[in-house]
Amino acid sequence: MINSSRVINDKIIYNDRITRSAYSRDASMYRLMPKSVVKPRNINDIKDLLYHARSSNTPITFRAGGTSLSGQSVTNGIIAEILHEWKNLKILKNGDSIFMQAGVNAGYANSILSSYKKKLGPDPASINSASIGGILSNNSSGMVCGTKYNSYHTLENITFILPNGNMYDTSKNGEKERFITNEKIISDGLIKIRKKIISSSKIVNKIRDKYRIKNTIGYSMNAFLDYENPIEIFAHLLIGSEGTLGFIVNATLKTVPDPPNRGTGLMIFKNPEEAGKSIPFFKDLGADAIEFLDDASLKTAKHFQNAPYDAKSIKDDFTGILFEYQRNSSKQINHLLNETKLFSKNTKSAQSLLLVTDKKERDLIWKIRKGLYPTIGALRKSGKSIITEDIAFDMENIAPAIRGLKTIFKNRKLHDGVIFGHAKDGNLHFITSLDFNSKKGVDNYDLMMKDLSEMTLNKFNGSLKAEHGTGRNMAPFVQTEWGGVIYDFMWELKRLVDPLGIMNPDVLLAKDSRIHLKNIKLTPKVHKEVDSCVECGFCENICPSRGLTFTPRQRIGIMREIKSFDLTKKEKEILEHGVNNTCATDGLCSLDCPVNINTGLMVKDLRTKGEVDPWVVKTIAENFKVFISGIRFLLSSLNFLHYFLGKNIFDYFSTKLNKISKNFIPIWPKVGMRVSRKHKSVNHIDPDYLLFSTCVNRVLSGDNKNISSSEYLIKIAEKSGIKILEMKETLNLCCGMPFSSKGYKSTGNMMKNKLLNEILEVSKEFKKPIIVDMSPCAENLITELKDSRYEILDSVTFLNNIKGSLKLNKLDETFYGHTVCSSQKMDDSNSLKSIVKSCVKNYEFPVQDFCCGMGGDRGLRYPDLPENSINKSINGIQSSFGVSSSRTCEKGLSQQLNIDFISVEALVYKSIKK
Repeated sequence: MINSSRVINDKIIYNDRITRSAYSRDASMYRLMPKSVVKPRNINDIKDLLYHARSSNTPITFRAGGTSLSGQSVTNGIIAEILHEWKNLKILKNGDSIFMQAGVNAGYANSILSSYKKKLGPDPASINSASIGGILSNNSSGMVCGTKYNSYHTLENITFILPNGNMYDTSKNGEKERFITNEKIISDGLIKIRKKIISSSKIVNKIRDKYRIKNTIGYSMNAFLDYENPIEIFAHLLIGSEGTLGFIVNATLKTVPDPPNRGTGLMIFKNPEEAGKSIPFFKDLGADAIEFLDDASLKTAKHFQNAPYDAKSIKDDFTGILFEYQRNSSKQINHLLNETKLFSKNTKSAQSLLLVTDKKERDLIWKIRKGLYPTIGALRKSGKSIITEDIAFDMENIAPAIRGLKTIFKNRKLHDGVIFGHAKDGNLHFITSLDFNSKKGVDNYDLMMKDLSEMTLNKFNGSLKAEHGTGRNMAPFVQTEWGGVIYDFMWELKRLVDPLGIMNPDVLLAKDSRIHLKNIKLTPKVHKEVDSCVECGFCENICPSRGLTFTPRQRIGIMREIKSFDLTKKEKEILEHGVNNTCATDGLCSLDCPVNINTGLMVKDLRTKGEVDPWVVKTIAENFKVFISGIRFLLSSLNFLHYFLGKNIFDYFSTKLNKISKNFIPIWPKVGMRVSRKHKSVNHIDPDYLLFSTCVNRVLSGDNKNISSSEYLIKIAEKSGIKILEMKETLNLCCGMPFSSKGYKSTGNMMKNKLLNEILEVSKEFKKPIIVDMSPCAENLITELKDSRYEILDSVTFLNNIKGSLKLNKLDETFYGHTVCSSQKMDDSNSLKSIVKSCVKNYEFPVQDFCCGMGGDRGLRYPDLPENSINKSINGIQSSFGVSSSRTCEKGLSQQLNIDFISVEALVYKSIKK
């Protein structure tokens, strides 16, 4: 544990057990409790941390996205999170290269590069959650890049800090000479190792042979053959070194073409052998991705909504080839798909063929493939741990290797194993679950790994780690893979650069031959919604509290960890704030989770105080119309007080009350809370649509004119010749979200069910669709509605549907459009964007959709939550105005971006030609 230190800034040190628990787990099957967690903000913090590690002989592990599958980002020393303060990115050479700090999210980088029709070479399945620091440290590759475009081969320049604290940047002139002069021992040592290697043709041939296929086990020994200058050798040794040789500050990577057109397909064969015979066809045709899916992998489609094929039709031994063509023209794609159809027709063993070009359909096929690790993990039996490994072979050995793996599974009684991988590169992955709760289970795993090593190395001359990095579970097998001489060179390198052994010990090289059997992560049950989580980390990049407190994965990990110890008062406070108070419970994490785990549901249950909600809550629910009138009066009074006292005095007292009440009383937003005027609606006898005016829109205006979004919606409909009837019967009701989000589950459900029953009752009379005028409420009701005879529409969807019948005059102002979480969950992000494009000449959207962190009124009670989320998601905008489809989100966005936000209904009405 790091105590108060003159060396390291106390502000970046976290010694409490709650935070340490959050970082004791990663995507692997290993768990180690760190002594401390440190969050360095800059180069000086890194140097201070390394000085502390050297002087105290404390191990240090640098962690970015924490998606490593082999235990590279956990330690019982110091965890240094290099993520949220390490996001600088710059496009170079018109997109031919890209400069990135270690914490840059790879998926985000690709989003930026897409406008240049370029992308990163490495494309791991975890690309939307992995960071560049980890991708480089593991020499990641993926489904398309092969070995040609992996991290090692696309590296252009790199900045690194050695364990001794010295920093070098290979892009600078004179850096080669400076490295040789300042790091004489390291430079001479590298040259000495190189001379030993090149003096033996046997060793040279061994190294070349090992890299004929994917190989990331041990250090990147090909660097000694590919480069002569010490700094160039070392720069490439850093790739795949898993944080054991130094800290990667930033890197410039060469990009690769990213053709705009795609054609994706899935061909299913009778068995692995027949599938293997098809690979030359796909390679010769120029398929960019060729993936293997065994029968067990294909059957996981039954866990996906709207699966692209019938999982029940998959028989034992069936094997799928998932392929994708990427080209510059749709004509080329169509030609390739037609050639594939012809091949399928003439191939007797082909059982079925699925071809798609639509992005959503393509994404669904890939989601099944990319989500196999968390999907299989979610299906494991209680108490078991999930493991995954990846091995590589020459192409002709793929089918025999699959058979061999299946035999290993059978012999070791591992009945849930699945096999898949990158067929184009001879790279197989497998996933299975193991029982580590007994010595027998541990021994069984040990025997399985030895079986795997024997088959891979001796039978097929393959590699034990193709692309996941060595990690803890393969560190004992590095010598088996490389032989004693080259293994000794690796240790010589490690001691040369890190003589104290402080950099991520036991991860790539280990003296302990049983290190892979120790510190296994257990996953006790904590909540039915999250018990299937394998802590892959796919959910983290979208979480609004990331970097502020905890992420969904960390919340789950913490709840699992605290099952084993008693909490102090201080720890309970940290737990309450980090796990409960700062969770927006928006459920957006379920979108990026392959098995749709919504951590917000767990947190909502944590907020539930008991079986029965307080009488005050029930009273409010039973007199909701009166309550809404009271809120309108209160906000009007506060608006007057805000004007009378002046902004500064009012804001001071508002913040003070929030603090005194321990965040119960919301902070008054700087942009104010303008109350909508009451309006009269026409009582149509035969309406085209029914309108449910949400409680927020009964209180707040949609812009600065005191006009509600409901009123704007009715006005817009009239312009389009559409008759809308506002349902007065529902004015004493709401969708229940204001109650359930605060933990009043029974009252929230009661309100929601009463509203749905009322809506259906009214709808029976008119048999018309119902419009809900705020997206979060619409999503809440649409999700709950089970009767397909009735249709509920979000107002955004409705407006997008009718915009063609409106005479719109594009406004000159520049608008920023924000798609709220609920629209994202309804898979309707494009509707708001389409409306904005129709209403204004100039517009901006975020590179990636995100949650603003407001979570209803939570962002007003914990204002650092939306501040954190918005600052981490938007890098400056040029717009003068903003538009969205949730009043509370608009308040948070207005405050943080310092621009006026209006509702989408107000924008549409404003742009209609008068």
